[in-house]
Amino acid sequence: MSLILFLGDLSYNEVVVIGRRKKALVHIAKEDLHLDEESYRQILKGVAGVESSTQLNREGFQKVMRRFQEMGFKGLLPNPYHPSPKGRLIPSDSSAGQESITSSQCDFISYLLDELNWGEDHYHAFCKRIIKSSAPQTKRDGQKIIIGLMAIMRKRALSHQRRKS
Repeated sequence: MSLILFLGDLSYNEVVVIGRRKKALVHIAKEDLHLDEESYRQILKGVAGVESSTQLNREGFQKVMRRFQEMGFKGLLPNPYHPSPKGRLIPSDSSAGQESITSSQCDFISYLLDELNWGEDHYHAFCKRIIKSSAPQTKRDGQKIIIGLMAIMRKRALSHQRRKS
């Protein structure tokens, strides 16, 4: 029984469906693009071969989000070239920045690392360069790492877009 539980937790298993945050992002994109239910379902079926976002795996999610981006979805940020909404940045004089990194930050960092396809060594080297430590311990360090990783993702996406043009 423990073997089954272990196999179910493998994040690289392509059969595993996406989590609720990614499902929510699919629905945010649907609303942002003003898609009716029929068009939305056609995109899911045509791009990922599924009937519902609850059936999307990681590969299907990436295909659907690429299609939504081609249709004009810019993501959650008001400007895709801006690293983070200003309202979420911890002010430099705030003591909140010294609190321990949150589980949400850790989850988001894991998601970004997965998207970038980085190994542990690459990540730790990046952290040492950005925050002078092998991993973020505080909210402010987490924020710096997230902003840096998002910038790398944006740069990759822009260079990929230029190559396609």
